[in-house]
Amino acid sequence: MIELPYTVDNVELIQEYLKETKERISNGVEITFTAKANLELQDLVLEYEITVADIEHTILNLTPENYHRGIDPSGSGDFNVCAFRAFVGKDELEIYLKYGLEEKGLQILIFSNHIPDFPMNQPFKN
Repeated sequence: MIELPYTVDNVELIQEYLKETKERISNGVEITFTAKANLELQDLVLEYEITVADIEHTILNLTPENYHRGIDPSGSGDFNVCAFRAFVGKDELEIYLKYGLEEKGLQILIFSNHIPDFPMNQPFKN
């Protein structure tokens, strides 16, 4: 995934991505998980009691400062995908959260939600 450099335009681009996400959720669009992301979520549930509601709450509270990488087209080009360093659950567990917004639809698809394998850069964090 690409990492956008810190510019006013790029911060605005990520703000728009997050705004669109929040609008979809407020309009009743349910978050769906890829098979891989669902397995990762099962691990988070078993080890840390993280739920789908916790993931949704985290997504609703993302800011451009959480930005890590993206916005990239998915492999089939039907989603715009972005990754964030996020904190989830009552213990504020750090996770790598990568999700996509459907290009020609309303779906929100989680591609990854796991403890990061490497330190995560946050180019928009002050």
